Amino acid sequence: MSADLTEAFRREAGGLLGFFIKRGVPAEDAADLVSDTFLAAWQSSRTSTVEPDLLRAWLFGIARKTMSRYRRGRGRRSALSDRLRTTLAAELDTRQASAADDHELEHVRSLIARLPEIDQEIVRLVYWDGFTQEEVATVLGRPAPAIRARLSRARKVLRDQLAETGDIE
Repeated sequence: MSADLTEAFRREAGGLLGFFIKRGVPAEDAADLVSDTFLAAWQSSRTSTVEPDLLRAWLFGIARKTMSRYRRGRGRRSALSDRLRTTLAAELDTRQASAADDHELEHVRSLIARLPEIDQEIVRLVYWDGFTQEEVATVLGRPAPAIRARLSRARKVLRDQLAETGDIE
């Protein structure tokens, strides 16, 4: 049947591309959907049982299912993008509302930048990205006790630097 699919690809790829485009799929996505359709056909257990005169209809049936999955995925991505935009806009508003906080943030960033590179990354992973110390150990491929020790020393250095500049007591 693979020879039949190869021939069907040559014969039907353009028609399938048009099928997707006529239904509002952007051309660059439509080309991917044609590939997905033929991949699904090739992987299908029914491929060898489809009558040659029904092969075109069978491919277009697969194309409909492929397009349905694409639209569901696009809908989920769109909803996720909307939520992300709303969240980021709210965060941006909050950040813009506190210029003093920006100055403090830059000061802390400059103090972090004075730490050894590995300690900078540990502090960022814990405090900026929300990883636990054990997770940081996994991310960096280092033993957890070493991460705990480095983070403890980095905190002390940062506390001392902030005390020197009068930012904390």
